[in-house]
Amino acid sequence: MILWSLMNLLRVRKAAVYHTFRMASAFVRWLLNIKVKYIGNTPSEKAVIMSNHRSYIDVILMPSNIPYVVVAKKQVRSWPVIGRAAAAIGTIFVDRDNRESRKLTRSEIKKRLEEGMSVLIYPEGTTFEGPGILPFKPGMFETCASAGFPVIPVAVEYHNKSMAWIGDDTFVPHFLRAFGNWKVELTISIGPVLRSTDGEGLRTQTWNWVDAEARRLV
Repeated sequence: MILWSLMNLLRVRKAAVYHTFRMASAFVRWLLNIKVKYIGNTPSEKAVIMSNHRSYIDVILMPSNIPYVVVAKKQVRSWPVIGRAAAAIGTIFVDRDNRESRKLTRSEIKKRLEEGMSVLIYPEGTTFEGPGILPFKPGMFETCASAGFPVIPVAVEYHNKSMAWIGDDTFVPHFLRAFGNWKVELTISIGPVLRSTDGEGLRTQTWNWVDAEARRLV
């Protein structure tokens, strides 16, 4: 945590910050005995990674060969440990109830992509236990279509449904319940790169792939 903060203060290159984030993520996976099965090709080009959202640890498990930043709801900033870590790696925080915040978020996403980074988005807007997934919010798909940004669909499915963070769960009770198990197992499936100039069509295509794959992984 201190290292991340110092690196930000010193304005160390984004790649170095990302490398530190990946090392920290690997340590957390080891510490909590998280076993991930990956299917498909790890993203190796800048893109908007669109994934379903099951648990708060999803973000540290996403594979990518290039640095990525995350779009998260503003409440994440106040979470113990995770909030500071998220800010340190350049997370884009959005107030979904504020139109100006959503507009600024889309601008920040475009900026990061133009800088050569990928962006991880959970277009359901919240976590969901399943089966399947919730409808996707349309905003970023319109942005991707108009700007020509590629989209990579990703499906995440935990073997133990207690890992899902839903309803009125708060951070600490969910953490204690979820990691009371001696091992956490999940599968992450990476889909094909999608491109379209039709935002609604891109949203439909992405949703169809993620929903079908999430159901297949159950």
